[in-house]
Amino acid sequence: MFYLTENQGNLRRLIQTALFAALCYIFALFQFRIPAPVGHPFVDLGFTFVALGGLLLGWRYGCLAGVIGLGLFDLTQGYANHAYLTVLEVIVLVTVVYLIAKAVSHLNSVTAIIIIALFAGVTKGVTGYFRYVTEGLVDFGLTVPRALQQALVSFPADVITGLLMVIALPVIYLALRPVLKRTGMTTNLH
Repeated sequence: MFYLTENQGNLRRLIQTALFAALCYIFALFQFRIPAPVGHPFVDLGFTFVALGGLLLGWRYGCLAGVIGLGLFDLTQGYANHAYLTVLEVIVLVTVVYLIAKAVSHLNSVTAIIIIALFAGVTKGVTGYFRYVTEGLVDFGLTVPRALQQALVSFPADVITGLLMVIALPVIYLALRPVLKRTGMTTNLH
C-alpha cells in the first residue's frame, strides 16, 4: 500500500467528489415520470447515488457531490426554479445517511447498509412530500391545507424512489465493496 501526501489525498477526494457528482447527474437522467398536478415527479436513481456518496465520501464531500450533480441536473433539465429544494433534499439525505452510518458502524456491513438504506428511503419519501408542499405553496399559491392535500398526489414518485433506494443502495454498495477496498475508498462499516 502506498501513502498519499496531503495534496494528493485532497486531489483524490476532489476527483471522487466529481465522480459522484457525475453519477448523480447521469442516473437522474434515466427516469420515468409520474403525472401529477403539483411538481414534476419522476423516479430515478440520482438520489441513490447521493446517499452512496454521503456514505463513501462523508458529509462534506457527499453533500458537495449531491448538490453539484443534482443541482446541475435541475439547472440543465428545466427545473432551475426548484433547484433550492433539491439542494435542501440533498443536505438532509446526506446528513441522515452520515449519522446513521456512524450509529451502525459497529454492525456487520450487510446489516448496516440495509439499515442505512431503510433510513435513506424513508428520508427521501419525507423530503419529497415537503418538497411538493413547498411547490404548492410557492408556485401555485395554494393554502396550506390544499398544498398538503395536493402534495399527496405527487408523493407516490418519492415513495417509489425511496423504495428503489432501499433496494439499490445495498446492492450497489455490496457489489462495489471489493473495488472500493482495493482503491482505498472505504467506509467505517465492517
